[in-house]
Amino acid sequence: GLMNFIFGAKKTNTGGPPRIVQLPQVPSIMRQTDHPTTDREKIETEIIKSLIESYFSIVRKNFIDMVPKTIMYFLVNHVRDTMQNELVADLYRDTMVSVLMEEADDIAQRRKTCDEMNGLLKKALEIVNEVRDFNTFST
Repeated sequence: GLMNFIFGAKKTNTGGPPRIVQLPQVPSIMRQTDHPTTDREKIETEIIKSLIESYFSIVRKNFIDMVPKTIMYFLVNHVRDTMQNELVADLYRDTMVSVLMEEADDIAQRRKTCDEMNGLLKKALEIVNEVRDFNTFST
């Protein structure tokens, strides 16, 4: 039958190269026959219809899944790149450099405190070194 032809009833592959499927010649004119279809032909027809419907259902689902991805790729990524370029261009304008390079008030205060602490620690180190040197010379 048709299903044996499609799926191959004989599985005599001995590990060699796969055999080439030879399809029968398609008739140039197709006519409905006068004899009624057999139960097997009806079942095979229904199976083929089911397989085709399943295939188109999968294709339809793939298209539905691809639409948001395509929109994201072409629209959103283009807008993102364009917006990023414009923002970077505005950010690095010559008039903005002084404003961007300005130190924040809290950072300036922390830097001042750290400078004072650094000066005090250097003085403390000098005092410790003097005491150590004095103790080394006196002994």
